[in-house]
Amino acid sequence: MQITACRKNITWLLVIVFMIGWLGNAGMSHASLEPSTKNKQTLVVQHATVVDVRSGELIQDQTIIVTGNKISYIGHDKDVTLPKHAKVRDATGQYVIPGLWDMHVHMMNDYKHAFPLFLGHGVTGIRDLGTDMTHIHSWKKAIQNGTPAPRTVYTGAILNQGAHVPFHFHLKTEQEARKAVRSIVEKGGDFVKVYSGLPRSIYNAVIDEARKYRLPVAGHLPVYVRAIDGVRMGQRSMEHLNGLFIATSSMEAELLKKPDLLKRYFEYEMIANKHYDPQVATKLFKTFAQNEVWQVPTLITPQNMSKLEIDPRAKYVPPAIQKQWITYMKTMKNTEEFKQSAEYAKMMGGLVEKMNDAGVPIMAGTDSASLIPNSIFGSSLHDELKLLVESGLSPLQALQSATINPARYLERVHELGTVEEGMLADLVLLEANPLKDIQNTTRISAVIFNGKLMEKKELAKAIKTYDLVKMEDVKVDPKSVQSKSHQHGLHQH
Repeated sequence: MQITACRKNITWLLVIVFMIGWLGNAGMSHASLEPSTKNKQTLVVQHATVVDVRSGELIQDQTIIVTGNKISYIGHDKDVTLPKHAKVRDATGQYVIPGLWDMHVHMMNDYKHAFPLFLGHGVTGIRDLGTDMTHIHSWKKAIQNGTPAPRTVYTGAILNQGAHVPFHFHLKTEQEARKAVRSIVEKGGDFVKVYSGLPRSIYNAVIDEARKYRLPVAGHLPVYVRAIDGVRMGQRSMEHLNGLFIATSSMEAELLKKPDLLKRYFEYEMIANKHYDPQVATKLFKTFAQNEVWQVPTLITPQNMSKLEIDPRAKYVPPAIQKQWITYMKTMKNTEEFKQSAEYAKMMGGLVEKMNDAGVPIMAGTDSASLIPNSIFGSSLHDELKLLVESGLSPLQALQSATINPARYLERVHELGTVEEGMLADLVLLEANPLKDIQNTTRISAVIFNGKLMEKKELAKAIKTYDLVKMEDVKVDPKSVQSKSHQHGLHQH
């Protein structure tokens, strides 16, 4: 795959924006991008064990009848009369879960390899947190032409200040902020995404304007906005645990007054972590839970960014992107910023465990983007589920974070997120019990998307693979390493 000159020029800048991001209202009723056609075939899945993601119950010997794109019947095998002319799929010894959702991705213009990767890994829905509208038009056109693609919720451009990069609004006034919100509405966005650099006055204007259009606000907690105020204003989801170390410390008031907070954000977050205040945290977590403000930790992002070797699964990524990743690793590996990403990754798990124990609602998201080193569409979600379990969630809670919780957030529990009669037929058949070991979500036997059965071989066939680029084959000019690490460091705005 060829990378245009423009993409080469912006790659490093975008990587930094993402890195700053993970460190650093009314609801929706539908996804903007849905499958283009409905399946008219009747499908029967026999002898399956259905995983009830509400209770954790395993319901054995079930027959699932899918009529068109919906589940029309679920019952015990012995009680079912099979419809005529139905396609029958034997699922003996297999477990059926709802289709998975990745609630934080950046697909950009990589949909050709992203779509099959998502579906091949059981991801039947995604929430895109920022891209150019031209990319979204490309997705729409591909879907209209019959390309299989996950259900997609999107925003378009990100609302920010001070970051002159593609698909970011650089907002200087409240009037510009309100105009930007209206632009997202006009272009069909499902929500508004706010970013780290927004000052409080513009953040307030964004939320106020979004409320007029019943548009949820999601994204980063702006650096100079208290988390408790973000809840009171009505921010619906907060990404990457952004600002929550400061918000749960005894130093919040002091740190929020720092004039260089944005520039030294990671450093201050790490200082705050050493001054964790259980009483302050308990109050904040209770507010999150009571107001159902969702947290999307994206634990996998700093893990990926602190790797020194390219992931073997990079075979699913075009060589040009692999080379970008290797260049990043070689450029950043000896920098202070690189070391901090590894330290930050360790901090995040402990905070997630405390939030989960307090009943804070959590959704699984990965920040997957071709510009994030070692980030693989679809596959990274399973890594995130594993990290959530390592951070204190039970396998059931982790599974909920990618199924029923996104359905609740999207206000689509009537049609998504569980395996029940009347629901859309987005299902994943697994060869082993995910409640015993969450990594069993990777043992996919088949995916049913919008009523269509796609077997493991068919899913694999749709995924293009490439030769792995060797680390030693990518040369980085030693003279440029120091300047690049300074230019693209975590603390740069």
